[in-house]
Amino acid sequence: MKVYIVTDLEGVSGVIGAPASGQPGNQIVNPEVAARLLVGEVNAAVEGALRGGATEVAVLDGHGGSRWIPIEDLHPEAYLIQGVPGPVSPFETERYEAVFQIGAHAMMGTPNAFLHHTFNSHAIVNMWLNGEKIGEIGIVSLLAGYYDMPVVLVSGDRAACEEAEAFLGRVETVVTKIGLSRYRAKNRPPHKVRAELREKAEFALHHLTEFQPRKIPPPYELRIQYMCPNTVEEAVRRGAKRIDAQTVAYEGQDFIEVWSKR
Repeated sequence: MKVYIVTDLEGVSGVIGAPASGQPGNQIVNPEVAARLLVGEVNAAVEGALRGGATEVAVLDGHGGSRWIPIEDLHPEAYLIQGVPGPVSPFETERYEAVFQIGAHAMMGTPNAFLHHTFNSHAIVNMWLNGEKIGEIGIVSLLAGYYDMPVVLVSGDRAACEEAEAFLGRVETVVTKIGLSRYRAKNRPPHKVRAELREKAEFALHHLTEFQPRKIPPPYELRIQYMCPNTVEEAVRRGAKRIDAQTVAYEGQDFIEVWSKR
């Protein structure tokens, strides 16, 4: 059984964020500590996956720049995937039986969500798929679902876990912190978070048949509201349909094809 772990950073217990200096968006203000805390949660998930029967675990260093997981600190039985973004989907080259999302955050505009944003806090205001607001948890789940891979475990702040449960239905979640505002959170003790990650990762794989890949039938309309109208102009030149001064739509019958246009 092969397991793929997609990592982000904002949803890890103990990670601190603040407004980026002089520009919109977020910045991680304790990067060295954050990287260590991320590896701790990832390694706990790897341990649980191995206990649950995984024969191979691949970990995507998925936060900006793919530079947050030192390979020497990663669990010795896990592969590390790093590098600049390439494939439209991280899942298109190999088949995995289960997907975890570790360190996730809620979509932009979610109340009481820590460091909430949708893909790019410097550029994107909101995103909708077929009229429903969607964030990174949903998009990653659909990219996995396109290749018939179920997301079985999501960890992050409470708002992120609630978003995952609403979108996926059957999914194991681990709350790492409770957002009090965008830049303030009540963090759970890391040792408790890691123990729960081990437990729920193992449980999810032992009950893998209970989870289903998340799919949405075609056609697809992906709307993106950008902060800057200049970005809209560029998108229109690439073939997007203009909705208003800040919003465009990408349309098609194939989800990967639509996602690749943006």
